[in-house]
Amino acid sequence: MRVELENLKGISNLEFDIPSAGLWLLTGLNGSGKTSLLAALYRIRHGRAFQDHYKTTAMQERLDTFNDAKVRYKINGQEVTYSYGGKRWPPTPRSNANILSQFPYPSIHFIQADGSRVEPYAEEIIPRRINQANNDITDFLTSVLHDNKWNGLKFVNTRRGTGNQAFLLPYRAGRETHYYSEKNFSLGELCVLKLAQKMSTAENNSLILIDEVEMALHPQAQVRLLNKINQIATNKNLTVIFSTHSSTLIKNINRRNIIFISRDEQGSYTTKTNVFPAQVLGEIAFDEEVKSDFIFFAEDEEAKLLLEQLCGKFEENRNTHKPMYKVVPVGGYYQVMQMLERSALIIPTHVKRHVFLDDDVRTEAIPAARRNDTRSITDLYGRVMNSVSFLPCTPEIGVTDMLEAFHSNMNVNELIVEFYGTTVNLDNHIMLPRYQNITGDSPRKVAKSKLDSIVEYIRNSCGTDETTIRRVLYRKYIDHLYSGGIGPLMALLGPVFNAR
Repeated sequence: MRVELENLKGISNLEFDIPSAGLWLLTGLNGSGKTSLLAALYRIRHGRAFQDHYKTTAMQERLDTFNDAKVRYKINGQEVTYSYGGKRWPPTPRSNANILSQFPYPSIHFIQADGSRVEPYAEEIIPRRINQANNDITDFLTSVLHDNKWNGLKFVNTRRGTGNQAFLLPYRAGRETHYYSEKNFSLGELCVLKLAQKMSTAENNSLILIDEVEMALHPQAQVRLLNKINQIATNKNLTVIFSTHSSTLIKNINRRNIIFISRDEQGSYTTKTNVFPAQVLGEIAFDEEVKSDFIFFAEDEEAKLLLEQLCGKFEENRNTHKPMYKVVPVGGYYQVMQMLERSALIIPTHVKRHVFLDDDVRTEAIPAARRNDTRSITDLYGRVMNSVSFLPCTPEIGVTDMLEAFHSNMNVNELIVEFYGTTVNLDNHIMLPRYQNITGDSPRKVAKSKLDSIVEYIRNSCGTDETTIRRVLYRKYIDHLYSGGIGPLMALLGPVFNAR
């Protein structure tokens, strides 16, 4: 089974063999045809897919046209080609239009990241019309968003559109039950909700097309989303094609389930399978970053958040023009240094590249490599060390050590933190035995579990998303770290930003 795109939205030619049942990540540079390909697959069961996803501009001959564009379907030795004809996409030959019915999917669903919400009328919010949401949906939301509040999800059938369900999240206001409508759901929550709806109702053996719905989710939630989709795909024998740029997802799936759209030297696009994540990240991670003045490589999302806050404070204390920079999380410290070397072949010379490693690499990993004469590490570090700096801490350890020091010193005021109008007292959580008794096989893993616990406590207290919470905590850390003066911060980042 194959779909081919020709002269479509900048794609001269792209051939795609539809994979077997399972979860597949579809990735590639911006403009490589991922969304256009998903729309072509959606057309197999939905006659208006081309009109809905290949947008034209009425009464304009040279604007948003699809002249010479073709979408070709091949199955069981037969083929049919749909060509843009001004308003419609007629098939050639017409006698083969029915071969789309041979594709073995009872239904095809397409889920994209958008903020559309279904809102009920006030008179529809009456007890007899409020229903408990499907268990499959609540289980999906609870698993991915890691919050039991979704077990109480309700819905009403609203008159705004046939069969539309408006979802409601109950909460107590005194003795009364009130509801948050979808208007108060975050984009990430909405995307997960829509995906949960589609996957819960999809028939066995269906085709599910997902277009970057993970964008608004924290990396940990992205991994939970990946695992949940994989579980359902296995149970229902679904074919799930998930378009993404997420390095987190790419690094957390079997490489045999990655489909990479790559551009060759002639400008044609080809699909590659069974590729290593590092190869994929090496080609796509810089699609947007090449527009920056600086690219900073870090180990993970925590390091990225900390470095972004460090750069923010650094810029607040300079009067010069603010440069454009991107922070790219890569993986382990060795892979980060490898990426620095390899990116020289991809990144334009005007973009300055630099590595920021966690402090435990400086204090533990590099000294251990020297003691053990691990030449692969020491030689690589020797080659790139002039472009390597170290963060002032290992991110999770720095934050948790600071908060626990405030607790030990009974500095309660420092543990009262404002989150967009909600005051949260972290001392109430840090003092609990379940926090104090967190253990692990390394200080970093203990700190990671403790920070996750603190973030979850804050999120349950005020409803703020995880990424925002972590940004606030890392900003608090650097404000405390440099409360005696910003000299060390200027010494850390000044030489890097002044290198251009």
